[in-house]
Amino acid sequence: MVIRLLALGVAVGVGVARADVQRIAPGTGLQNAVVVDTGANGICETTAVRGDLQAGSVGGGAMNRPELRCGPNRDVETAAQGDDVQLIAVGGVCRNNAVIIDTGANGIPETVPLGDDVYVGGIALGVPPANTPCVVAGADGIAQTAAPGGDDQVLIVTGRAEPNTDVVRCGPNGVAETSANNVAAGDDVQVIPIGMACAQGQAVVDSGADGIATTRAQGADLRIELVRPVRLVVDAKRPSASRRLKFLVRNVEFGATAPSARAFRLRATGGSCPGGTVTQIDADPRTPGLQATAPVGLGKTAKATLVATIRLENVTTVDKKNPYRCSFDVSAVAFDTDPDVDDAANDDANITPVLLEVLDKSDLQKR
Repeated sequence: MVIRLLALGVAVGVGVARADVQRIAPGTGLQNAVVVDTGANGICETTAVRGDLQAGSVGGGAMNRPELRCGPNRDVETAAQGDDVQLIAVGGVCRNNAVIIDTGANGIPETVPLGDDVYVGGIALGVPPANTPCVVAGADGIAQTAAPGGDDQVLIVTGRAEPNTDVVRCGPNGVAETSANNVAAGDDVQVIPIGMACAQGQAVVDSGADGIATTRAQGADLRIELVRPVRLVVDAKRPSASRRLKFLVRNVEFGATAPSARAFRLRATGGSCPGGTVTQIDADPRTPGLQATAPVGLGKTAKATLVATIRLENVTTVDKKNPYRCSFDVSAVAFDTDPDVDDAANDDANITPVLLEVLDKSDLQKR
């Protein structure tokens, strides 16, 4: 079987870019920093002031927290209840411990597990987890919400950003290459001197006491162009963007013994996109609801879909010509070979990378 939809980039034979890595856009603070948490009762009782974002529904818990995981048999046996969200359809095959249901918009676990599906640690039926995000900092990373409700707790005072957060991290080459405060005067801190060894992911520059970044990552910064990337835009007024992606699955099986049809499922794996990017995987969008599997006739084509969503708090961009990128793999898996893709003429044809390009317009405002 073959999935073909998005034309993809071609690797460049000049090596991999190994620059330091930007974590906070210059002129902003950490935009997903928790300003107010839900307190001990797990209920978000604080309404976000304009400029901050609501991470938990007022009167409920933190939205879309992991709730149920796949059990050892790797079959999804539980259907979501209440407003909980089904991440992998009932009857679908899942990896052991993969999250199959989240708590939905109200943040309250409302689903009773069936079979060997199990709750995520700390989750109990009808009880929102304590001290989870209620309000998070918005586009500028600066807290705007001052007065908490109920037992909610303010973690960042109004007008401030979370201090000493990573602005630039060490890249794959293991050498610090970025000088603090290279965009504007500020109190960013040079954690590791330029030219010194560092571990990948270690902070090279942090945001200092004021929490506002005044540093841009330095080092090699190559870019290749894609023919047809999926482009999304977020900003302070639209803190999330979604796109339904459509795939074609072809049955190109060869030989006199080939059956008249094969059942398949769609699987999204790996990649660099944030958790929760891929939802609503549907092997047969013509049938109401989410279908775990669908047939495709010999020599025929079937359609399948999934929804990709990116949220503002996961995106850092510093140049409108250089959007945030992340990717994941999508594969068509024959029911007869599940969980492996079939090994016919070319098993690479069963898998296609999907690349998302996202521009956070709020990061590009002049300051």
